[in-house]
Amino acid sequence: MSLALRLKVKSGKVRRFGLCSPNVPRKESPMTVKRPVFLAVLSVIVIGFVVVASMEMLRITNPRKLEIAVVLKTNNVRSDYWQMVSAGVKAAAKELAVNIDITGPVSETDTAGQIRNVDEALLKKPDAIILAATDYERLAPAATKIKESGTKLILIDSPVYTHTEASLIATDNFEAGRKAGVFLAGGQNSQLFGVMTLGGNQQSIAEKERVSGFKEAIADFPGVEYAGNYEFDGTEDAAYEQVKHLLAMYPNIKGIAGLNEKATLGAARAIKEKKWEDHIKIVGFDSSIYEIKLLEEGVIKATIVQKPFNMGYLSVETAVQALSGIKVDPKVSIDAHVITKENMYTQENQELLFPLVEK
Repeated sequence: MSLALRLKVKSGKVRRFGLCSPNVPRKESPMTVKRPVFLAVLSVIVIGFVVVASMEMLRITNPRKLEIAVVLKTNNVRSDYWQMVSAGVKAAAKELAVNIDITGPVSETDTAGQIRNVDEALLKKPDAIILAATDYERLAPAATKIKESGTKLILIDSPVYTHTEASLIATDNFEAGRKAGVFLAGGQNSQLFGVMTLGGNQQSIAEKERVSGFKEAIADFPGVEYAGNYEFDGTEDAAYEQVKHLLAMYPNIKGIAGLNEKATLGAARAIKEKKWEDHIKIVGFDSSIYEIKLLEEGVIKATIVQKPFNMGYLSVETAVQALSGIKVDPKVSIDAHVITKENMYTQENQELLFPLVEK
């Protein structure tokens, strides 16, 4: 009921109060009638404003929960990396009291499926969408659609070429690739040898940046020859077959950098099968339970560990800030760490490999 209507109803119930005794009849003057009515109406107005102000204060102190949609590259429970991102998202949502809806295709290569996820999320009209784009170009129209709808867009892990986002939160992939290159090229006593990188056939911007950083790093080592970046169709089995083929072609290869988890696991299987753990160094990315086991066994010599939990948490925190009118950083870079068998048991690295997540 509007304030005007409430006032109309209440003013119709105002009683007149005379100043004379009940036992002495007295004719009321115009002033004795109008003044009490005026005071009564004024009191109703004041009460009305107090009620409205109280309701507004209640609305401010108990706002509607923000609705945030999260579209990952994959929501597959077998993907340790993206499940850890999801865990960070959930932890932040609980702490900041926002509602979240996490979706994503079964496979990271299913770009069409992710575009459908974005369209479905937009139909629910969320306040913000957090997107980890599977493709730099093909997700650009979807990102533009999000911005045109008035929904805040926060990108994580990978950019899109339209730059429509309020903020991009991602690993510093160039620096991560550089660290992988330094690890493989260093400590070889000036021997001549070859190294290569292995990535998916739908190479992401993140992987391209890793290759660039890797190449810059090994350029500082004259005895190291870069044999190139080789692709596979995205499965561990395909990476395994590709590495077997490449080792036959390039017998002087002494180092392989797997640019993602599948590349790392496939390369490790091929090396372990040939019992070449002491001849070829593998440095990988990410920290799945399988990679950690291979690190302990010495098959993988190092892994570049990102911070997916942090990324997920920061994405929600940044979205809430942007929706609150707070200016957010357009790009937030998250550092990656080199973890080896020798340093994996430090407290800091154990927390990176096995972050404690509230279920």
